[in-house]
Amino acid sequence: MKKVFLYLYPIKEFTNMFLLSDDKLYDEWGEERPLPILNETINKRYREQGYEIVYVLYPDKEMFGIEKQNSDKVIYTDITFDEASAYDSNGNEKQNFIPKYPNEEKILEQLGSVDELVVGGYHAMDCVKRVAEVALQSGINTLVDLELTDLFFNVYKQKDCFDMENYSPEMFKKNMIVIHGNYWPEYMEELFDKNYESAVYGFNIVPSKKKR
Repeated sequence: MKKVFLYLYPIKEFTNMFLLSDDKLYDEWGEERPLPILNETINKRYREQGYEIVYVLYPDKEMFGIEKQNSDKVIYTDITFDEASAYDSNGNEKQNFIPKYPNEEKILEQLGSVDELVVGGYHAMDCVKRVAEVALQSGINTLVDLELTDLFFNVYKQKDCFDMENYSPEMFKKNMIVIHGNYWPEYMEELFDKNYESAVYGFNIVPSKKKR
């Protein structure tokens, strides 16, 4: 059985959005650096469990923040980052920009035959979801590991909740509701279900049974 962990777009432009502006601040504030933990989690959850590790890159960008192993594979999108980005190379917002996404089918075709697919990377509610839904619709047993999307940069700090070796959608939901419950005590579960009702997230949410 072929199992694949697919990680989308580990590039500097995305990763830097979630890192402290000055690396020294991690020491000053007593915080662990996230990228070593990210790499170790990918290794323990997937590489050591027999998954092929595949990274998706834009053809005009290099990998950033990831420790690629010899056994890992890199595949590429059918569009460049420049085509996908709302900003030009000088950081200026493009006028009349229309979002353009990589072709999900072309990404999945590069994987060959897959029995089980876990998807992570950037971003949980957008590209990751889009690729995972196309895979699921094509008959692949598919799950998004939300803890290894852009949400990772918050959840890795929750030492009582984050398990480097295992991902459980049920535990993720429980922990998120507990963590944010102080802000939305009456509506947190309803909001969570609304945000994560797609089958690729693994929560088995039935829309007709949700609270209104």
